[in-house]
Amino acid sequence: MKDRLYYVDAARCCACLLVVASHVFAPICAGMHHYSSTTWWFFNLFDSVIRPSAAIYVMISGILFLGSSRDDGYFTFVWKRYAKLLPPFIVWSFIYAFYESYGNEESFRWGHAALQILQGPTSYHLWFMYMILALYLVMPILRRFVQAATPSDLATSLALWMGFLTLKFLAPDYIGDGPITTLVSYGGYTVLGYTLSKTDYFQKSTQGWMALWASIVVFNAVGTYWLTLQNAGTLNEKLYFGASPLVAIQAAAMFVLLKKLDHDSVLFSNAWLHAVVKRFSRHSYNIYLNHALFIGLLANGYLGFTLSEKTGPNAVVGVGFTTAVVLVSSLAISLFFEQIPILSKLLILSPKRETPLTQKSPPIILLSEDS
Repeated sequence: MKDRLYYVDAARCCACLLVVASHVFAPICAGMHHYSSTTWWFFNLFDSVIRPSAAIYVMISGILFLGSSRDDGYFTFVWKRYAKLLPPFIVWSFIYAFYESYGNEESFRWGHAALQILQGPTSYHLWFMYMILALYLVMPILRRFVQAATPSDLATSLALWMGFLTLKFLAPDYIGDGPITTLVSYGGYTVLGYTLSKTDYFQKSTQGWMALWASIVVFNAVGTYWLTLQNAGTLNEKLYFGASPLVAIQAAAMFVLLKKLDHDSVLFSNAWLHAVVKRFSRHSYNIYLNHALFIGLLANGYLGFTLSEKTGPNAVVGVGFTTAVVLVSSLAISLFFEQIPILSKLLILSPKRETPLTQKSPPIILLSEDS
């Protein structure tokens, strides 16, 4: 199917892999004084690499929804997405609430768990689902804007968004924190993803984008090291927040590099590798929902053996092996649930794609080569 945007599958897989790996090696980055300098620095650099992962997911949503040719009304659009997203989100939230109660040797109470879910995520990674639910409420409005916007309008909106991120980074007390701030911070990624998917100009200089991406990775890693030292060894993630300005630029660079992947790339010309990428892409959100459970079960030995960043001769082996096991286990349980009608509605997001993605859409040129 040569018309499909293969890089979207690659982007999903990349984000999925990086998220799972980051949650496996998170204890290393959080324990500067508990690991050797070489080990900590290796994973600190890796931590810098993975930071655009959530942004990539949101940018993909921008491509799918803002660029969709469907003309659903506001409530139809929101209902369709909520009907698919809410059941597995709520069920997994209860599962993580039960897991927490079990780990703390407390009795599980449904009412208390329900209140937990209303107040915030029952597991560290579920913040993303709250953000996506909020984004779906404004997605129809954003779609009307981008489809009526001129290239200049899109460029201006992205510049204003970047200004907002910069102001929030430099003066967080002035901007404040809360649902609206989070919505604006991550909502801009939908417009960024849509714009980059339609813009040919940004494809011109691969080396330049690679240099930009690598420079930000190194700068953020060095800056985080310095900030963490100033914080008595407690990890300071100011430069790593998903909606910080440098991470936003890093996400754009990463997205452009992934966009160069098409049906002629080695990633997709190999039939076996293509099938693996496609399968993980279809279930990436399901893996996102359930992977934290497997990380916890393995790290705490609830499955009869322990597997974590401490497994093996060194942390690189431990993280690599644990990440692989978690990914395979998360995919396997998602595929299992998919075969059971009731469980497929309650425990996984439908892996069906949105509208077909093609390369035939006319590009938006924000900048000419003469600019």
